[in-house]
Amino acid sequence: MNSCKIDNRKFLYILFIYFVVVAWILSTTPLTPQEADVLYNKHIFLSTLLVKIASEINKDIIILRLPFLLTSIFSLYLFSKILNNYFSEYQYRNLTLLMYILIPGVFLSFVIVNYATITIFLTLLFIYAYKQGNKILQSIVLVLLLFTNTAQFSFYLALIIYSFRKKDWYLASISAILFLTSSIVVSSYPIDGVPKGHLVALFGIYSVTLSPLLFIVIIYGLYRGAIKGNQDLIWHISITAFIISILLSIRQHIKVIDFTPYIIISLPIVVKQFYNSISVRLKQFRKLYLQVCISVLIVLLLETLLIVLSYPIYKYSGKELYFIDKNIYRIPLSVEKMKKNRINCLKTIKKRDLNLYRYYNITSCQ
Repeated sequence: MNSCKIDNRKFLYILFIYFVVVAWILSTTPLTPQEADVLYNKHIFLSTLLVKIASEINKDIIILRLPFLLTSIFSLYLFSKILNNYFSEYQYRNLTLLMYILIPGVFLSFVIVNYATITIFLTLLFIYAYKQGNKILQSIVLVLLLFTNTAQFSFYLALIIYSFRKKDWYLASISAILFLTSSIVVSSYPIDGVPKGHLVALFGIYSVTLSPLLFIVIIYGLYRGAIKGNQDLIWHISITAFIISILLSIRQHIKVIDFTPYIIISLPIVVKQFYNSISVRLKQFRKLYLQVCISVLIVLLLETLLIVLSYPIYKYSGKELYFIDKNIYRIPLSVEKMKKNRINCLKTIKKRDLNLYRYYNITSCQ
């Protein structure tokens, strides 16, 4: 690790431990309010459809989460294939994959039901199809992205800009049609309003979702891509999503989870620039880069551990980790006590918690 490279043997060992932890978290973490919202959402989204199909089999938490775990595994596979276009050395591919799976938002996509899981998968599938020159698969994925509850309009806009630069008129045409459709029919983001100062909150949530150090490194990587001219497909997708999220946050509160799937995929650019920077310097001048790399990995690992340990800490000590929604743990434990006392209703239930109580068959008392 002192060279910030990871050989195959170490990576496979880490991956094994990672999926053991994922399986444990997936089976022990109670259903979250956000998962309940997906389960009972009446809109036609791919994530909602997957959950409803799973619920027809069984409403057990593991069954509900299984499609999203499998989707995240397929995303990891696609990501590893895409990395072959960026790195000839497997050590740097492994480093990028390790950073990817340790990102808090990605780790949660393995263990809970959320909209971003499907978006990450479809985005990576499109990039893979584009690299393979498969226009049929590209078109199918682009249409499917319309049925994801995210800011897909930023993805379509990125493709319009990129395809015009590459003179790919087929991609430009279909992207333009879907951009208009998503902006007018699907999007929940208006362009009117007055400045409200949500920008600071936006950067704060990005830092939590992506990890503070990694977020800074990603911004620097996107900036260097603009300066150095390394503006490939992934760079266009990530920079467009990031800029649009900033512009929208000036006038309104945005859901960061709508944009993070398109920013997370910029990791190959970041690691590639790290590799290029360190390879052209003498050994004595590489220390700073290695320190940054190791620091990013340590922070990512610590954040993942906090997520893993948050439920046991709350359950056995009552202490809350404030970056985790306390209702994830508080409501299931209170429901457990209610069931023991044969209580099946509450006088008041917050609107945001209605679906979660509905899952546990708790209703409002009349």
